[in-house]
Amino acid sequence: MTRAIRIPEREQGLIKKIDEMLDRMDQKTYGICERCEEEIPYPRLKARPVTTLCINSKTLEEQEEKARP
Repeated sequence: MTRAIRIPEREQGLIKKIDEMLDRMDQKTYGICERCEEEIPYPRLKARPVTTLCINSKTLEEQEEKARP
């Protein structure tokens, strides 16, 4: 796959994440972890505004993905 094809896909994915983030803002759930329902710390949101998981939940998710056969 060439870069010219991947860039629009990546941009489309980012636009979808931004739309979802805006929906969470409207629903007053922006900044709340979808997994543990704790507040996502500001430095994490500043680094990755579209995130839906806190660092601990993201780490657990990655560990679970690695453990899958």
